[in-house]
Amino acid sequence: MSPEQARGENLDARTDLFSLGVVLYEMATGRLPFEGSTSAAIFGAILHEAPPSAMRLNPSLPPKLEEILCKTLEKDRELRYQSASGTRADLKRLKRDTDSGRSASAAQVSSASPLAASSGPSATGTAPLQPAAIQDSSDSQVVASVVKRHKKALAGGAAVAVVAALALAYMLRPTLPPPSVSSYAQLTNDAVPKDLIGTDGSRLYLQERAAGFTNPIAQVAITGGDVFPIQAPKESMFVSSVSPDGTGLLVIDAPGTTRDGPLWALPILGGPARRLADLQGHGGAWSPDGKKLVYAKGSELYLAGADGSGSRKLATVAGFAGAPAWSPDGSAIRFSVRAQQGRGFAIWQISADGTNLHRLLPGWNKGGGECCGKWTPDGKYYFFQATRNGPNQVPQLWAVREAGGFLHKVSHEPVELTSGTTAYTDPLPGKSGKKLYAVAGYRRGELDRYDSKTKTFTPYLGGISAGDVAFSRDGQWVAYVSYPDWTLWRSKADGSDKLQLSSPPLIPILPRWSPDGKKIVFYAPLRGKPLRIYMVQADGGTPHELMPAPNDPAPQGDPVWSPDGNEIAFGGNPGVNPLVPIQILDPKTKKISTLPGSKEVFSPRWSPDGRYLAAVPYSSQGLKLYDFKTKKWSLLTKMGVAYPSWSHDGQYIYFLHTGQDGGVERIRVPSGKVEQVTSLKGFQMTGFFGLWLGLTPNDELLLLKDTGTQEIVSMDWHAP
Repeated sequence: MSPEQARGENLDARTDLFSLGVVLYEMATGRLPFEGSTSAAIFGAILHEAPPSAMRLNPSLPPKLEEILCKTLEKDRELRYQSASGTRADLKRLKRDTDSGRSASAAQVSSASPLAASSGPSATGTAPLQPAAIQDSSDSQVVASVVKRHKKALAGGAAVAVVAALALAYMLRPTLPPPSVSSYAQLTNDAVPKDLIGTDGSRLYLQERAAGFTNPIAQVAITGGDVFPIQAPKESMFVSSVSPDGTGLLVIDAPGTTRDGPLWALPILGGPARRLADLQGHGGAWSPDGKKLVYAKGSELYLAGADGSGSRKLATVAGFAGAPAWSPDGSAIRFSVRAQQGRGFAIWQISADGTNLHRLLPGWNKGGGECCGKWTPDGKYYFFQATRNGPNQVPQLWAVREAGGFLHKVSHEPVELTSGTTAYTDPLPGKSGKKLYAVAGYRRGELDRYDSKTKTFTPYLGGISAGDVAFSRDGQWVAYVSYPDWTLWRSKADGSDKLQLSSPPLIPILPRWSPDGKKIVFYAPLRGKPLRIYMVQADGGTPHELMPAPNDPAPQGDPVWSPDGNEIAFGGNPGVNPLVPIQILDPKTKKISTLPGSKEVFSPRWSPDGRYLAAVPYSSQGLKLYDFKTKKWSLLTKMGVAYPSWSHDGQYIYFLHTGQDGGVERIRVPSGKVEQVTSLKGFQMTGFFGLWLGLTPNDELLLLKDTGTQEIVSMDWHAP
């Protein structure tokens, strides 16, 4: 396979000349010019290494033949032979020069022979007779030389015929059929949302997203059955990968909505967890030989020893890096990158030595995103999940052929393995190479209201599948985002008079009504663009960017109106660089100012009387309050906080407590006194970020209950 074919570029006749050079090299030396223990190693040699000197392997070769071989195996096809006729001409010239050189040598040897020197006239004047034995030997040498030349000519013709036949067979070889899956089998039956992490060959390891804020690590047999929890030192720990020998788990302690946390090694069969040096991150994996560890932290990828020692940065990407996976030979690492723009995902690859960072499948997927991939044990295929037709489509599983083939043409285009309305995520190849495991699910939510008198949750607005609910100041109108198709709607408070305000691919998040009830602002990720704030008229129209800034990568998030409607405060987004402070926009003049001392916080919430502005630190631990009167910040609580919401009288801020015993809390302003409103034990939330909290005009809690299903399934894997 030529370098350009290995890179998946357009091909021409020069690629066949490279393949011809491979055959000629092996005929001349008895060895392949590019060797390796795996397909990946062979590809690396083809792309980056020069073949060993042919004359060093076979000293009897003419120097000119090595020149021809080198030119035939030139990696740059512009410097390679441009046509077969050019190759043939040089080979014929070499044959002519070689043959003529041998004839001249024979003549020189004959003229220098002692017998020839004594063949002059004798004293008798007659030519001396050659001895019969000498004469016969000379004739036999001549005959042998002629026969040898004919044999070489015949051998050369046969070699050309063999090469031509091989080249023709190579060009006409059939195309390898695409891979497929069959025989779906459901392995779990608990209906709990889950992430499939890895396998040791007999068990599957997973992370369950249980009700409330607990996320137990668990396992299930590869044949299915009950799901059993794995005890971790802290409930805030989640699993990232399984060790190559199947004896341990890589776990990360990240409480609440904290993204990065300490990395630990957790023995599966019992024993104390072991801290991996001082590493901090959110996803990682040990190398196939168990000697190295790759992990992601924010937008950076790091490489360390298996015990966490000697950490060094491999790469920095424009987005949020995660889900790293090693190639079976340990030479490459692929990982997912969530773009700074928010929802778009892509898969990137980097060599284990930190070189050759590039995006996988550039230009293949323009409508969605791909992520979370893993190789088959033999390295021939790579699985990943992707949505191709926009954010409203459910993800499906895809496979791409990695290795080439001599006997078959191979397509390196991704092949879709699953389809339909069921979402398939977290592809995991089995150790045997005969099974593929994944999470299959159907997403749906139910909007619920908490009744403080009965202390129960009941469906609200008919239990629609929607979240990010916001009411107009007079309580007569409501805006919400449907789930999971992410469309903004407006209706009366009783659900009547519905009007659609946005369309895909825009994904509205946290809409907010203007105080006069005429406009709605929200922020949205749009593939290929940073997070931006949009505005739409409440009676319909096309949403437009409030602050168009095509060259500004800084994200704009969480817009909120001032009570008088003259300003809009907004912030950045955690996990997306660059981190930006709270800023305040004048919608009329478009003038923007920065709120003093707000560099470390985001998610602003203006109090109803306009005196205070609450915000969450980027660590998501705590809640801070800015007093416009004193122009000072104060810390209200150190608890994990998500989705803060002011009560309508401005006396409390309600929020999701994302700690180990989390629920809904409210904090008195400005005293900072915290009291629990309700526990969320047994209540499974969902939403754009997996959770959400809102308030009705009467300060009743609103949450989006997860009523979908997610189970682990197995499939038979058919790889041609």
